[in-house]
Amino acid sequence: MKNIDSGNHTKGQSVYLDDIPLVAGTLFGAVFSSPIAHGHIEQLYLSEAAQEPGIVRIFTHQDITGENQIGGIIPDEPLLAEHEVDFCGMPIAFVVATSDEAARAAVKKIKVDIKPLPVITDPRVAHAQDQLIVPARTFRLGDTTRAWEQCEYVFEGTTDTNGQEHLYIETQCAYAIPQENGELKIYSSTQSPTAGQRTAARVLGVPMHQLEVDVIRLGGGFGGKEDQANAWVALCALAAHHLRRPVKYVLHRLEDMAMTGKRHPYSSDFKIGLDKDLKIIAYEADFYQNAGAAADLSPAIMERTLFHTTSTYFIPNVRATAFSCRTHLPPTRPFGASAVRKPSL
Repeated sequence: MKNIDSGNHTKGQSVYLDDIPLVAGTLFGAVFSSPIAHGHIEQLYLSEAAQEPGIVRIFTHQDITGENQIGGIIPDEPLLAEHEVDFCGMPIAFVVATSDEAARAAVKKIKVDIKPLPVITDPRVAHAQDQLIVPARTFRLGDTTRAWEQCEYVFEGTTDTNGQEHLYIETQCAYAIPQENGELKIYSSTQSPTAGQRTAARVLGVPMHQLEVDVIRLGGGFGGKEDQANAWVALCALAAHHLRRPVKYVLHRLEDMAMTGKRHPYSSDFKIGLDKDLKIIAYEADFYQNAGAAADLSPAIMERTLFHTTSTYFIPNVRATAFSCRTHLPPTRPFGASAVRKPSL
């Protein structure tokens, strides 16, 4: 089967979001994000940045016309921080200017006083403090308690699997263009156009039919552009909604890596038993998922961890429990078809 895009990719003619011709009057955005992982916002200083050349407006949570919420499965993720920051890189303000350079220069002029609060980065510590995104889930098959008596060999231990950057070719980006009757057309590098549409409508407080989200291609996604793309859609839509001018934001690669979540890190305990013929007859595991500061799609990935816990083996006696642990890292994300982390059998 031929890939219809191969020719244009090879010739450099494929159109990504940053290749879309700019509409006259387009403005450019940049995010000011939290410099620390957890703390209480005491004062935000915007006046110096607002006086920089080319600055049109700086948006905070107070400018949101709908709901300051982008959480999909669980409503636990503000678009812009209000009183507290939950991870280093959490958006606090959105600067809009006449050029990309002006917006990024103004971001450097913003100051914030944040009172530090305790930081958790280890999912086991989060679990010990009952910081869970959702209640634990357990998969059971047979009776592991009785099965250990039949095992000739029993092995147990702990394994840790780190996160992984999605590193899509095209960074996160969005371009919102006002249309007739207060509507917006939003170009987004997203794997979930409807999720972006729904989220932006929620933030603006408008019906979904007033927003059109368009995507030609992703420049890669691998799970990192499912719900993760919604924040940038909502920010550009918010600015364009207020200003009635096109607003574009393409994250710099280092911004993207700092502000977006990675593949889920896991810390796991396992116990596995084999009979005298080396057939696996019992398996137990506890999975401590590092979900980061908000749910995103972590509950679904936690369940998938359990679905795949025995890999390609049939094991008659299984007990596997998964905990989705809330930490102060950027909310972690699915990773393609391989988003599940488990001890290798």
